[in-house]
Amino acid sequence: MTSSGNRCAGVTLSLAVAAVLLTACQGGPTSGASTTTTAAAPASPRTDVTATPGTTAMDGRTLESPGSQACASPTLEAIRQKLGDVAAQVQTGTASATENQGMKETTCTFSLVPVPQGQDADPGNALTVSTDVFPDADSLAKVGLPRLMMSPNPVDGAGERAWYARNQLSSSTEYVLESVSKNVVTRITLALPVQAAPMDQPQDKLSALLESR
Repeated sequence: MTSSGNRCAGVTLSLAVAAVLLTACQGGPTSGASTTTTAAAPASPRTDVTATPGTTAMDGRTLESPGSQACASPTLEAIRQKLGDVAAQVQTGTASATENQGMKETTCTFSLVPVPQGQDADPGNALTVSTDVFPDADSLAKVGLPRLMMSPNPVDGAGERAWYARNQLSSSTEYVLESVSKNVVTRITLALPVQAAPMDQPQDKLSALLESR
């Protein structure tokens, strides 16, 4: 009985030691996993339109130097006059220029509020005027106009062809007018914060701003 009891005690002790070792082996990784926080995915890279001219952006565009008069029209006075109170604090436009397969685009962003030094204008609270010059009619035909519009409506008297739409986004409301004259497409986007009051007669105001250019 004594010998048998000793053997049982030895087996029990061996099993206990094995259990402790197994727990230790499993416990290390498990404990580490429980305290590890998954890192947030990095934000998608944004094209730096102020980068060195000649740089190729991720979408294939080549960055160019905008001319000194790229944002001269419409003037700040015309913007205030045509858009009214919403543009009372409009700021000087910031220009960018790109080229892609012969199509040259110049974009001017006019913030509707003062912008802290060293920061970019918020596109959701700004007037953006883009001019796309296509090399020929064939390249223009491949674009598929109008672009990025929710339920666009044709507009008469704003170039050869034109469309207007109101894009309701999660954080802003966009009033958009896109116009075509020969091989030039002009797109005017007035974006206001979603909490702002609805714009009064936005289509007429954007058409008037287009005519002032």
